[in-house]
Amino acid sequence: MTNYDVTIIGGGSAGLVLAVAGAKLGKKTALIEKHRIGGDCLWTGCVPSKALLKVAKVANELQHAEKYGFFGEGEVFNRAPDFQQAMAYVRSTQQKIEEAHDNPERFRDMGVDVIFGSGHFTSRNTFVVEDTESGQTRTLTSKKFVISTGSRPAVPSIPGIETCEYLDSETVWELEALPKRLLVVGAGPIGVELGQAFHRLGAEVTFAQRGARILTKEDVDVSACLLDFLREEGMTIRLNTEIARIDNRDAPPPVGRGKPVPRHAESSLNVTFRDDKNRAESQQFDKILIAAGRAPNVEGLGLEEIGVNVNTRGIEVNSKLQTNVKNIYAAGDVIGHYLFTHVAAYQAQLILRNIFFPFSKKIAYSVVPWTTFCEPEVARCGLTEVEAREKYGDVDVFTLAQADVDRAVAEGETRGFTKVIASRWRGKILGVHLVGAHAGEVLHEYVLAMRQGIPLRKLSGMMHVYPTFSSSVWRVAGQWFSESTPIRTLRKLIS
Repeated sequence: MTNYDVTIIGGGSAGLVLAVAGAKLGKKTALIEKHRIGGDCLWTGCVPSKALLKVAKVANELQHAEKYGFFGEGEVFNRAPDFQQAMAYVRSTQQKIEEAHDNPERFRDMGVDVIFGSGHFTSRNTFVVEDTESGQTRTLTSKKFVISTGSRPAVPSIPGIETCEYLDSETVWELEALPKRLLVVGAGPIGVELGQAFHRLGAEVTFAQRGARILTKEDVDVSACLLDFLREEGMTIRLNTEIARIDNRDAPPPVGRGKPVPRHAESSLNVTFRDDKNRAESQQFDKILIAAGRAPNVEGLGLEEIGVNVNTRGIEVNSKLQTNVKNIYAAGDVIGHYLFTHVAAYQAQLILRNIFFPFSKKIAYSVVPWTTFCEPEVARCGLTEVEAREKYGDVDVFTLAQADVDRAVAEGETRGFTKVIASRWRGKILGVHLVGAHAGEVLHEYVLAMRQGIPLRKLSGMMHVYPTFSSSVWRVAGQWFSESTPIRTLRKLIS
């Protein structure tokens, strides 16, 4: 039996932040990981998807190179991307990041006891692990525990889905050949990113979305704008659509999830759709990609046996990210709040403070930024216009077309807009919504302003380099002096 100051269960974003901090503070720290250090972000999420999106962006630019003065007569312009080479690029990026940041030996050199294997609680202070490296059972006692076991793709209940070898955000990276006809079930961030990438690599992509719009967590104007862009690019998007049935006509007998899946042979999957008017229509596909949400990884940890409260979203925590069992904390996807790598790291920093330092602090989710890395990018922080009006009543809304940003014009990246919602009198920024090139980078100036309470009018007094995409912030902020409620009211009084 080994005693620790803190034991972290799960080696993703939150777990790694805590492991490094614990070691640097001189605390005896254990990190338990079932599979690979780095979590979903490195192996099945952020890193591989962004690498694939880069390949897809290059492929798309080559196909439209004539607008930059190139003529598509050479082989490089006409041939389709080599899918295996594209996937090799994805794996190479993962390997580089693993070697530089997420190598287990790096953490061991810091003093962290890294243990690979599955385990469960036997008491509120004891965790038992089946160590896969040594083949032994290890019993760990710890003053504090942090659970950061992440989430996995959720599988919707669709008749016939058990008969097909569907893909999800984890298994899609095992593909060795590009599917000719791909159905993406769900049009959230994961579905939109991967769907656009596969389309640009040469697949015929169809989305099936149960709701009336895509990217349902975004502002209505953002969803409508991106919907038009994706359709213009050639993707088929079925809204208000249920999948009534999947028929796998010529595939071998069903295989269980997790078993080896043949990646070369194309099967004929007949999918029956049903719209909101109860009309049915069938379509043939070679592969189906499930991107319909996430489920928390809470099974097998023995949480119920030691009294930790768990609901359908994940582990229940208070504002200090503490479970109802006071020495056990949780962070990341497993608590079900915001399923983003940067949020998990932020939560880990707060847990670090609450475990090791006096004067605990509560988590604040008032300023949470995120980006969907399709093209053009979609970035958000704060309230949508609908949410702002519900909470504050009348608000000021300022918009700027991406076509009015000179750098965007110079680079041919004019699709999209900026939309900023502000309080009527003080110009406090309530929400920011960006659609356009480098939106995820431009967003952070707004995030800082929102975090520090800097009103919109003050951003206009900050010098911005010209020509940059960030100069759009200056342009939008300047609208406060011509279109805001105080200025319009003053203009009326003067007239």
